[in-house]
Formats: sequence, structure tokens, C-alpha cells
Amino acid sequence: MKKPVFLICVLLVSAVIIFSGCVSEYEVTEPPKTTPQPEETSTTTVTPTPTQTVDPIKLLSNPWSWSSRVRIKDVSISDDGDYVGGVSTQKAIIKTPERNLLTNLVWSRGQFISVSSSGEYIGIADNDFVILYDNTGGKLHSYNTGGTINQIGVLDDGNLIQGGEKSPQLSAVGVKGNEVWNWEPGISTVKVLVFDYSADGKNMLVGTQDDRVYYLNTESKYMYIWFKDVSGEVEDVKMSDDGEKLYVLTDDNKIHSFDKYANKNWEKEIDINTVEIEISKDGSYILTKPYNAADSFSFKNKVYLLDLNGNVKWMKQMGYDVGVIGISDDSEYVVISEGRDLRMYNLDGDERATYHLESQYGMFFVCLDMTPDVSKMALGTTNSLLVFG
Repeated sequence: MKKPVFLICVLLVSAVIIFSGCVSEYEVTEPPKTTPQPEETSTTTVTPTPTQTVDPIKLLSNPWSWSSRVRIKDVSISDDGDYVGGVSTQKAIIKTPERNLLTNLVWSRGQFISVSSSGEYIGIADNDFVILYDNTGGKLHSYNTGGTINQIGVLDDGNLIQGGEKSPQLSAVGVKGNEVWNWEPGISTVKVLVFDYSADGKNMLVGTQDDRVYYLNTESKYMYIWFKDVSGEVEDVKMSDDGEKLYVLTDDNKIHSFDKYANKNWEKEIDINTVEIEISKDGSYILTKPYNAADSFSFKNKVYLLDLNGNVKWMKQMGYDVGVIGISDDSEYVVISEGRDLRMYNLDGDERATYHLESQYGMFFVCLDMTPDVSKMALGTTNSLLVFG
């Protein structure tokens, strides 16, 4: 019974000898003759950061307020909620943990404000200029774009992106006021209407006046990756944080869904006039904002929540005009204002809390920004900046 085993062993030994002879024909690099050192074991106890649970009722109560006396045109908030900005036509404020900044300045025609996610930089669009500040109120630069500005955004590295109507229609200005990059559509007179970018700022979705959307990569030589004709003026664009999911709203009330390779996933027409969309961080949900342009009594203020396949998860018909909409990064909460009331819902559409705007703080809500976990919210009204949380 042991003979077959012996023969197998002989054959195996012969194979090894033959193989070793073949291998010897090639140069073999020996591994470094060093002894791997074991990693030091840390004795420090790491305490995990607890997940913050938002109490909607507590959140929507006793907001901090700043009176601008006129309409707040734009608001922005850092990811940790420590830095909050608001701008009206002639006044602006940066609320910080220590003090309020920029309140003594008078603007020519303030339009937009953007706080970087880290809160380190603040950008303001005033007339044809974009101005960058640090979070102590120090002015870093003022850059003349040469024409009307339609949107700005500030990245964590201090690059200030502006999109507008004069060449170059899209550009990024560095901390020292230098132009980091610029991009122009194929036709020099075409305006950049709206844009959005990935969390790292490398990928951008840009809507232009000629009914096109462009997908750009700011690190590639020519930036341009692809474009699509969407057969309607672009009202809004949104991109998921990873740059994978892209959504375009056109003035014929259609939402177009693309992936980053220019493949069209779906197209959905909303049955009422829609002027804005918001998405969750991962692009899994899309929230729509209606607008009663004709001020008609018969207009139905419908707000839709769609999933990433364009299916309606729920629809709410609001009783009054919708001012602002928002959805948390984790898709846990949805925020909608109707008239003087600001409402928070869960993802299933169940109302969790309401705040009623008193007349001293304005007639209705105009703009909204919030931290990723919705622990703090900044809202602009017709005469005030309100900060919840």
C-alpha cells in the first residue's frame, strides 16, 4: 500500500530539481536583508465620536437673528456650523464663534456669498467683483470678472469659482488673486448660468445659455470632457459629491439624469412650473421646488421627492408659495417652507417640526443652507438672517 506514495514522492522531487534548474536561468532579486520591525502599539484610547441626533422641534426654536432691513439674497454655512454668512444688496455678515464680521462694509450690489466647507474662507460677489476673505475678516483679494456674475463657490483650498457672462465665463481665482484656471464654452458670447461641483472640486457640471450642459474636469489639460444638448434653457444643475450622478432641470420642467460618462439614465417631466432642485449627498434623492410665476390662485404648489431612478417617493401640495427647499446629506430630513412656515419632514414625508416666521423677522423665507447633519441651518428672509441650532 505504501509503494504508490513512494513513487509520487520521487516524481515530486524530480519536478522540483528540474524546475529549480529552469529558474536558475533568470536573475532573481533578493529581498532586502532587513528585519521588519513590528508597528508600535499605541496605548492611547480612541473614543469614537458619537453620532449627533437632531431633535427637529428643538432645532426649529429660538433662532439667532440679524436684521438686514432688506432681503437677504444668499446664505452659506460651514460644515461644522461655526461660520455663517448672509448678504443683502448693500450689507453682509459673517457670524463666527467669537464675533460678527464685515458688518461695517457697504456693498455696491451684493449678490452671492459662499463659505468653504471648512469655514476657513468666505467669498462674496459684489457687482462685477469677487472678493475673498479669511475667517477673521482679513481681505485676501478682489478680482474683477468684467461682467455679471451668476454664481460663486469657495473650495477648502481657497480657490473661488465664479460663473458669469463675460469671458472667461467660468474661472477659479486662487488665494493670492491669481487665476488658477479658466474655461469658455464653444461660443464666446454664451453665458454660464449655473454650476455644481464634486466634493473635491475636481469635477464640474455647468449649465449654459445655449441649452447645453458640460461635464468638466479641472485637472485635465482642456477641462472639457463632454457636453449634452438638453433642448431647453438650463434652470438648475446638481452633482453628487462623488461626481457620479448628474441632474439637470430645464425650463420646460424636465429633469434629466446622466452619469459621468454622458449616458442618459432617464428624463422626467414635472406637471407644474419647477425652478430648482436639491439632491442628497450621494444623489439618491431629488427634491423639487415649484414657482407660481403668474401668481395664479389656481396654481398647485407641488413639491416632489424622487429617487435616483426618477420614481416619485412622495408629493406634497403646499398651501402657500414655496420659498426654500433642502435635503440633508444623509437623506434623513427634508426642509420646505410655505409662506411663513418652515417645516421639517423625515424621508417618508412625515412632518416632524414647524417654525412660524414672525413679522419682525420678515414676510417669507428666501434662501437656505444647512450643515450636512442638519444640526444647524441658515435662512435668509425678506429682512433678516436667521440661524437655527
